[in-house]
Amino acid sequence: MKQTEKASTKRRSKVNKSAASKRDEFRIRRARMTDLKAVVGMSSAVSEIENYPGQKMKKEDFVHFVRGHGSTMLVAVAAGETIGYVTIYESENYFYLPYAVTKKQWRSRGVGSALLREVERLASGRNVDYILMSVYAYNSSVHKFLKARGYVASKKLVQYSKIISGRGKR
Repeated sequence: MKQTEKASTKRRSKVNKSAASKRDEFRIRRARMTDLKAVVGMSSAVSEIENYPGQKMKKEDFVHFVRGHGSTMLVAVAAGETIGYVTIYESENYFYLPYAVTKKQWRSRGVGSALLREVERLASGRNVDYILMSVYAYNSSVHKFLKARGYVASKKLVQYSKIISGRGKR
């Protein structure tokens, strides 16, 4: 998180002097192995709500993102609690973000925006041309979130899927 964002959040806390505003202080950092339980837990909760068993992050996926090898994971942390994360596959000229989750009670409090800004900062430092995300068609709140931050729906890419197990839905 940029120093100005941290200062701004702290200023807001002093002005409001409420418990809620103090809880809004968080920071963005690279994921560590100690984040495993929290990240996999958040992923499981989203997977159950969305009824997409294949979208649940497994321990092996987490380890892959934390150890690098062409990928990165960033987490948002407040008072020692992991409250959000984003994963990044790094290609030669683009970043693909397969997972991005913010805990429900932290949504609309700047966590997702801060994570996305950090991804964009990393991308600009690596001469990345664009950032790509896949979002379910029905997830209108994420569509709105991304559009508000300058992202546009691709006119060139359409994803197709085929359910084999019978457990997932499209």
